[in-house]
Amino acid sequence: MGALTDFWRSERGFYALVLVIASTVLTALGQMTIDMWKEFNLYIFGIYVTGKSLTGAVALFKGGTSEPESSAPAPVPAPAPTPEAPKA
Repeated sequence: MGALTDFWRSERGFYALVLVIASTVLTALGQMTIDMWKEFNLYIFGIYVTGKSLTGAVALFKGGTSEPESSAPAPVPAPAPTPEAPKA
């Protein structure tokens, strides 16, 4: 389920959802035919997949990973214990 939630949280996913809703409303109002709706949505998701693939390929080419970086801060290591001074 993580991939689906990542899709809706991403900017690309949000705009894809907005365009799908807009095309569905236009179809319901009779401004688009069902065939136009199918073709439009095919292009939306084709462009989405292409953009996602290119983003991943560029990230791998640069030496990174195709996964987005985590927004969580890196853990801070505990300070090393200080050695005790020798007693005289």
